Parts: sequence; structure tokens; C-alpha cells
Amino acid sequence: MPSPAGQPAQRATASRARRSRVYRNARDEYAHIRELRRTNPIAAHLRARRFELGLTQEQVAAAADTSHTAISRLENGTHMPQLTTLRRIAAVLDEELLLCFQRIQDGQLEREFAAGLP
Repeated sequence: MPSPAGQPAQRATASRARRSRVYRNARDEYAHIRELRRTNPIAAHLRARRFELGLTQEQVAAAADTSHTAISRLENGTHMPQLTTLRRIAAVLDEELLLCFQRIQDGQLEREFAAGLP
């Protein structure tokens, strides 16, 4: 296998994608997540985290006591669940859901977080 050293990154990436189905699938998934991040950062974050953990939508749905359809719609950016459901999904992904209020006060960004939503 030739070394990618000295190759433009795009050519090295394309070469690796031709050789590895796993790499190609991951590259395509992260491209989709980057695109989704523009329109729905919550959906993009949850999808990326699930992918990082190697979980299927079905596994997340079962562990969060919701439907596969709900997870699919959430990750596609077409649905926003109730906060309690979103909190359960975050817990499955080993994260904590925080609620944040923010404002500009005297030219400074101020944020107030509330953890542990019911």
C-alpha cells in the first residue's frame, strides 16, 4: 500500500475510500452530519454521538424507551421530541442534557445553564 505522504489530502482520501468500505461509510456519514449541522445542530450532534458509540438507531430507541421512527426523524431534523425524551436519549448516549438561556448584557455574552432536567 503506497504512503499518502506527499499526496494532496483529497487524493489520499479518495484512494483510502476506494480501498476501505468502512472508511468510505464513515466519511459519508460525517459529510452528512456536517451538512445537517447547518440546519439542525441538535440532530447533527445526536447522530454523530450515536455513530461514535457504534450504536444503531434501534438500539438507542430501545434503551431510551422510544420508537425507532422517533430517533430516525430526530436525526433527520424533521422532529423535535419532548425534553423528557431528549433527556433519555442523551443518557443513552452517555451525555447530560442541559438547558441554557443566553443574552447579550453590556456587550458580553451571558449564559445560564440548568442541569438535571426532570
